[in-house]
Amino acid sequence: MEEVLIDGGFAGRLNLLKGEMLEVENVDGHQVCDFFAFKKDEVKEFLSPSHMRSVMRRTFIKENDLLYSVLRNPMLRVVRDEVGIHDFCVPACDPMRYSMDFNVSDHKSCRCNLAEITKDLNIPYEYLPDPLNLFQETSVNSKGLITGGISPALPGQKIVLEALMDLIVVGSACPQDLAPTNNFNPTRIRLRKVKASA
Repeated sequence: MEEVLIDGGFAGRLNLLKGEMLEVENVDGHQVCDFFAFKKDEVKEFLSPSHMRSVMRRTFIKENDLLYSVLRNPMLRVVRDEVGIHDFCVPACDPMRYSMDFNVSDHKSCRCNLAEITKDLNIPYEYLPDPLNLFQETSVNSKGLITGGISPALPGQKIVLEALMDLIVVGSACPQDLAPTNNFNPTRIRLRKVKASA
């Protein structure tokens, strides 16, 4: 059974065939996984949070939802979700975020993780897509302000996704340790192919 265990602050990558199931596990708990997906033979088509919001008309996902590409094609289906709290409003952390908000340079980030692990796909940095932030606590309050908190995921909790086309998927175990997002302690994420009965 193919899997990749991603250390806190780093990224991992798997190929999925149409019909295969992917389990994303929050190994140690309270860890956000910035999740990305690309059509295997045409990486210009990718999982698109903005198009998901447009098609789904909401800002949360639930079991049996279809997750859409930049061309509004279904890429994945949510088979099982043990956490139920995810975000697709906020972009990946990047060097400018750490510089502007925390006055820190040379900090690892999910955007740089994605750029590094997909270097062979020749996607310009500026065109890298936004993530589906699995296990991330984000909400919009009554004044329209975006707020967040510690990932509610407990150790071992998972989300299972079915590939609806051949895909390259990437998970970044978010390196944010200066805000509560990952309980100030980035930890492991596991990507694992599982049988359809999962």
